Amino acid sequence: MATEQPSTRHMRELLLQLPLLPVTPDHRINYEAADADLLLELADKAETVMNTINLGLSAVGTILAHASPEVGSEIAGCTIEALGWHIAESADAAAALLSLAHACRHYTADYTPPLLKKAPMVTF
Repeated sequence: MATEQPSTRHMRELLLQLPLLPVTPDHRINYEAADADLLLELADKAETVMNTINLGLSAVGTILAHASPEVGSEIAGCTIEALGWHIAESADAAAALLSLAHACRHYTADYTPPLLKKAPMVTF
């Protein structure tokens, strides 16, 4: 029996699972009607992706600091502008993921997932 490998594509999985959330007539997420297990999974993935974005933004900032004109770098202005827009969009995405994770955790605060029954250990 093959063991399931843990995924490293949390953003992709998160985006694919978001359409599974029910919505209200005014197109807001209906957390109360959502499956609690889905909310827990989304919260975990949202927090993981948010942390990945923040670590990546920190790394880009460090690289930019070392690539400044005083150091002798010749990075084009359009490249810096593109990085600036990327940083702004990534920070906005991280903030939205924080809100999503918080809401998911709020609506599952009193939820206890059912325990999976495991086969007993066999000793010889």
